[in-house]
Parts: sequence; structure tokens; C-alpha cells
Amino acid sequence: MMWFIAFIALYISIVWLNFLYLGITNPKQKAPKNLPKTTIVVPAYNEEKTILTTLKSITKLNYPEEKLEVIVVNDGSKDNTKKVVQKFIKKHRNFSLLDKKNEGKAEALNSAIKIATGELFACVDADSVVEEDSLANAIHNFSKPKVAAVISSIQIYQPKNIYEKLQKIEYVMAVLMRKLMSSIDTLAMTPGVLSIYKTDVLKKIGGFDKDNITEDYEVAMRLKYHGYKIEIEDNSITHTKAPRSFWSLWRQRVRWYRGFIFNHLKYRKMFFNKKYSFLAYFQLPLDVIGVVFLLTATGIIAFNVIKHLYEFIVRSVMIKGYFTSQIFSIPSFKEIILSQNMKIMIPIWVALIAGIYLFYRAHKLSKAPIKHPFSIWTYFILLPYLTSLHWISAISHELFGTKRKW
Repeated sequence: MMWFIAFIALYISIVWLNFLYLGITNPKQKAPKNLPKTTIVVPAYNEEKTILTTLKSITKLNYPEEKLEVIVVNDGSKDNTKKVVQKFIKKHRNFSLLDKKNEGKAEALNSAIKIATGELFACVDADSVVEEDSLANAIHNFSKPKVAAVISSIQIYQPKNIYEKLQKIEYVMAVLMRKLMSSIDTLAMTPGVLSIYKTDVLKKIGGFDKDNITEDYEVAMRLKYHGYKIEIEDNSITHTKAPRSFWSLWRQRVRWYRGFIFNHLKYRKMFFNKKYSFLAYFQLPLDVIGVVFLLTATGIIAFNVIKHLYEFIVRSVMIKGYFTSQIFSIPSFKEIILSQNMKIMIPIWVALIAGIYLFYRAHKLSKAPIKHPFSIWTYFILLPYLTSLHWISAISHELFGTKRKW
């Protein structure tokens, strides 16, 4: 089984490396001279601590003020979000506040779609920061045929602790993978940090799904279902605040993965449907296979580690001198090599080298420095096990029908 998993990991790594050399980086494109009017919507629920930072970053966008409409939707906040926004918009004439009862992020966005006057509709989460050229740099992508949405290159905002630094690496890698998916037209996600849509297309497909806990992922799948394309602009840089604790990260990922399961089931007719080409025959099956192999591989490795640890403890108790002989004996390089199963280790080593190279290219694409050695070690060694636990929890919740909630 481990040989099969190692072979599949190697195969997938080689496939992505081939896509990498199809040409994923384009020279920086200039924004069109005639920029379209854009409506930026900031849905907010109890965001009094973060929303000012978000709104201030929007005011610094290099975009004509007369072509920018900003709507803040207060989704029934119980804190001082409404007061904070009211005070802010008094000084900015192209900002407005839409106050409504709490119905969730999707309905907050849908209420803004109804009054939006922009040709484009951009969603910016209330805990995000957009860079000055992030909006303008993305616009040229809409000149491509069938493109209905463009997403930004997301980075973690001011990472400080180990959880944030770990997610920083995740997000850098995500930019590369999304760029690769975009290059083969399989990109099917529109995160809320800064995703820009054609307003008329959003209205045509019915807006956002209010009954979905990952409405941004669902609307992307629906766009693909209706034959539209999604692009990522690596020169559109945005930042999001990451979960700062074990449990906040746990809740976020379990929600994401439950949304993944629900939406893959919802759009199961796209699997192996020739209408959707590479998305149907490669990306969607790979999404599912990847989860299965992650759980299988981490399960086997964890089992073997526990098994060997148990044997070590038993032998240390039963055999005199065993503990000290094992602790203080250092095997030679030859002994280490001869003790390995080469049928398993060779594909694992090659896949690891490919992964390290992709890691390097991801940081180069995102113009992010490679630092925080402990976080890098955690990313490669410990994150797969943590992610497996997130998946196990998400699958359990779905199997037992636990209520989906934000």
C-alpha cells in the first residue's frame, strides 16, 4: 500500500511540474485605460476590531474614485461595527452603509448585488487588506473570453505566532497551485479576500447560495458548471488575517472541508463529464483522491510510529541495557540506506525533491522571502497530520448530519 501511495505522490508531483513548465507567469499587464465601474462590497458581522483597517486600505486603491462604489453591509452586528462604519463613511462620499438583519454572508452579498451599479462586483472580507494596485492589476483578465471572475494572490497579514506563520506558507503554496489550475482551466474557487465578478453574470446565475457554509467556493463551482472561467492575478496582492489559535484554525478548516464535501456532492454531475474537460477528468477526481491518499498515508505512518514506539518501550522494559544501547548508538550512513525499502523510498525522495522545488517556485511567484525554519519544518512534517484530523472531523460531521454553520 505504501509503495502505491508513494508512486501516486510521485506521479502527481511530476504532473504538476509539467504544468509548471507550460508557462504560468505572465509579464505584468497594465490596467486598461478605460477602467470599468466597480462595486466593492464589504460584508461585516461583529468586525469592529478589523473593519477600519480594511476600509482604509480600500481608500488607498489606485482606481478612479468616480468609478468606485463601496458598500459596507452590516449583517446585524451585535458589537459597534455599525457605529464604526457610520463614522468612517461620513468622510468618504463613495462609501455607503447597508444595514440589515443577520442572515449570513451570502445574503449580505446578495442584498448588495441588488443595488450595485458597477459593471464589476468585488467582495472584500472585513478582516482583509488590499494593496494599492490589487484591483487595477486584475481588470485586464476580464478581456479574456468567458472569464467571469478573477481572484487575487492572498498572503497572511502580519503573521506572528506559529499558527499564522504556518498558514503563511500554506497561502504562498496556494497561489502557485491556483496559478497552475488557472493555466489548465480547472480553477474553481473565489476566496472572499478580493474576488471580482462580472455583476451581470452573478445576477444571471442567481447570486450566492444562502444555505451554503462556503458560499465563495459554491459560487465558483456554479460558475464552472455554467461554462465560465476563473482566473488568478498574481500581481493582485491582498492580505487576510489568519486564525491565531489551534481551535480557531480547527473551526475554520472543518468548515472549509465540510463545504468541500457538500459542494463536490452537489456538483457531482461534473465528474467525468466531457463538457468540463480537464476539470472533470483530472481536477475534481484529484481533489477527492488527494484526501483519500492523505488520510491513508498519514494513518499508515502514524500506525507504524506507534507500533515501533510500543515495541521500543516493551523491549526497554524486558531487555537489560536495550534502552541505552538504542539511544546512544548512532547508525552509519550505510546502515541507514540498507535498512530502507528502496521501492518505497525512491519515489518518496523524488516526490519530496519535487515538492521542495514547487515550494521554492511558489515563494518566487508570490515574491515572499523564505524564512521561519521551524514553520517550514512544521509545514512538511506536522501539517499533514493536523490536516488529516481536520478532514476526519469534517467527514464525521457530514456522516452524522451535524448542522452546518458558519
